[in-house]
Amino acid sequence: MDSKILKYNAKYAEPKSSMFQMLQKDGKIIYVNESWLKETGYREDEVVGKYFRDFLLEESQEQVKTGFPRLRDYGCIENVPLKIKRKDGVVIEAVLNGISVYDENGEFLNTRCELKTINYFIRSNQYMHNLLEEEIFLKKSLYMKSQINNALLFSESLSDFLKHVLFVLSEPSEVFSTTVLKFGKGNEVFSESSESLENPIEDEIKRSLIKNDFSKKILDDFMIIEKDKVIEGFEDVQNFLNNKDILVISTIVLENKIHMEKTIFLFHLHGEKLSIFKEKWLKLLRNVKDLLSLGLNTFDVYENTQAIAEKLSEFSMLESRHSSNQKDELKNSVYREIERYKRYSTPFSLLIFKVSNLDSIKNSVAELWVEEISSKISRTIDKSIRDIDQLYNLGNEKFIVILTETVENDAVKISERIEKEILDLDPGPVNFTISTGVAENKKDDTFSSIYKRLDQSLRESKKKSKDSLFLC
Repeated sequence: MDSKILKYNAKYAEPKSSMFQMLQKDGKIIYVNESWLKETGYREDEVVGKYFRDFLLEESQEQVKTGFPRLRDYGCIENVPLKIKRKDGVVIEAVLNGISVYDENGEFLNTRCELKTINYFIRSNQYMHNLLEEEIFLKKSLYMKSQINNALLFSESLSDFLKHVLFVLSEPSEVFSTTVLKFGKGNEVFSESSESLENPIEDEIKRSLIKNDFSKKILDDFMIIEKDKVIEGFEDVQNFLNNKDILVISTIVLENKIHMEKTIFLFHLHGEKLSIFKEKWLKLLRNVKDLLSLGLNTFDVYENTQAIAEKLSEFSMLESRHSSNQKDELKNSVYREIERYKRYSTPFSLLIFKVSNLDSIKNSVAELWVEEISSKISRTIDKSIRDIDQLYNLGNEKFIVILTETVENDAVKISERIEKEILDLDPGPVNFTISTGVAENKKDDTFSSIYKRLDQSLRESKKKSKDSLFLC
């Protein structure tokens, strides 16, 4: 090719995905790209130096005869439809767009023409479709990871976290179902699934894992099961899969191993819908596994810490001079009331009465009166409550009443009446003050949580003033 033509064409980019040609002023071809040769089936030596019109049908030759002078003289031509004869005789249709190249004196040097065939438009359409699919995939992956992060931040328990995760992972159409299998130390199995109906794959996986102890084989990483890749021991599972479906088994081992040794997630992927993103989906699930591992270990540590804290709290609140029998009976009675509330929505309240300033009495006569006044207070409270209510003397001049089927407002009235009756007692040679607390049960209460509110109510009552009531 002439050096002058090379010089003035150097500033232009050459199309790679479509047919491209350069013609000199008489219409001879001086250059074609690989796409041009591939589309037409010719070799380069069969094309360069030939007239472009020789490769066209007669009807298209007239269009070039009319359009080429315009391209040469005016510098551009757009969307000229042409029919090109391939070497094998097949006719291909194309659309031509071209510009002219001139030197610094305005002398015409050559044309630069791009020809787009139907194949080009099909490839372009497929390319745009793939871009759109990739954008959708990226949005799905970002959504899934962000929602699992939200579940980790805002779930109140491991159970809530898993339910949220199952919902998020079951939303994409590429996922048939997601199942969680939790294997305890004794090989007991607990499962939750994103499907409402029985999942045969889930059932078969459980049987295989328990029967053959395959949980050890998939301990460290993913196991990917497909229809056409036989995995020893999982043949029955593979029978449930369609030809292109994928079953991903991901195991997460809890770091402290207190409640369970491992949690297994089963992701059943719809092979027909994975499109070109199969490997990206598997990579996404590996990222999801890391988030799930963080969530499971976080909630396991949190719930174990909470359980230990609750036991310590119960022990510290109830372990004093009161009778262990009274302590156990109180706990059991409160738990029975909690269960009644869960089943029948029957409310209940706790009252606490704490007699103070008796410890300052030192002489033996007064000490006898301390025991006497404590006994009188106990009898007074017992007479003032209903048969269905329960009184517990926890020692250290502390009394707790369980008021069955009683809301907080009514409990306050009962407390005020009993407090007045206690203050009307003859104290003998001793003086005392009394503080009162009230707490009504709330949804999801445990013994520890309601007792904490009751104890807080009592402490606030003491700080506020003597012989006063404070609600918590």
